[in-house]
Amino acid sequence: MYPTNYYIALGTNVGNYKNNFSAAISELSKLGQISKIANIYKSKPYGYLHQNYFYNSVLELKSKMMPIQLMKNIQLIEKKLQKNKRIVNGPRKIDLDIIFWGKKKFRNQNLFIPHPRAKERDFVLLPLIDLDPFFRDPETQLTIKDLLKDLKDQYVIKKLSYRNLFQKIF
Repeated sequence: MYPTNYYIALGTNVGNYKNNFSAAISELSKLGQISKIANIYKSKPYGYLHQNYFYNSVLELKSKMMPIQLMKNIQLIEKKLQKNKRIVNGPRKIDLDIIFWGKKKFRNQNLFIPHPRAKERDFVLLPLIDLDPFFRDPETQLTIKDLLKDLKDQYVIKKLSYRNLFQKIF
């Protein structure tokens, strides 16, 4: 089996975001090859509003794993890094979500790819634009840029250019 490109979203708002992202990226690199990492974006909370700002990014992971296997490994990483999510959309040390699996779709009772709510979140779409602005959502066939244009709500308040931070990890 050949590696497939996955886009994985990273989010954190508990503890030091640089340390949290560094630890997550280090663990994710054991699941395949990280080929691209987007800038980091600071954003207002989504859903549960009484919490700190979030820091978000997206990376491209080339992996031979099937989606369920990758999801289980990602959940182990979140557990190892002490995700500590107690409230839906609430504070967490690290949150990792599979957004896209190449141009493929995947559905079962525990996992939906493309991520069903990614299209509603500028803090996911803006980092995706850093990686590939012309990537097409397999469901709508719209580019990431077009999806961003259609958004009503905006959460991102600042782009932090910290790609250099990630280069030290590899």
